[in-house]
Amino acid sequence: MKTNYLNKQLCTECGGACCKSLPGCALPVDFGLDILKGLIEAFQSGNWAVDWWEGDPTGKRELYQAYFIRPKIKGIDSIFHGAWSGQCIFLADEGCVLPDKDRPFECRLLEPNKGECISHGATKREAAIIWLPYHDIIHKAVGMEGK
Repeated sequence: MKTNYLNKQLCTECGGACCKSLPGCALPVDFGLDILKGLIEAFQSGNWAVDWWEGDPTGKRELYQAYFIRPKIKGIDSIFHGAWSGQCIFLADEGCVLPDKDRPFECRLLEPNKGECISHGATKREAAIIWLPYHDIIHKAVGMEGK
């Protein structure tokens, strides 16, 4: 299985259409072995947000919503922000400012295809399911436990 599809030439030609429409989902693995510490650092940077899936992403109807993490959208300051569109905070004129290895999981697995990119990563629903066991950690990180 391919672990990334980064192609800076195609992204440059495209102008970052995907990044202009919505930031990619991050997964717990994107925040290191100590996920709490990684999330605290991410939230302290001011560049990351908690988004959510409305309802129960597992289909069991036990949850009102389920959280996942993604980069903030430009112009939105809130840590909690549900969104279906908006430009990724990490997109600059020259492309993504993050080193390849530091990009969210979904971004690393986004295959550029001349404006019609193909996602091999997690959808919002799938990301919300993966983050389910980490809801308490997300709340602690947002409170920036141990500041």
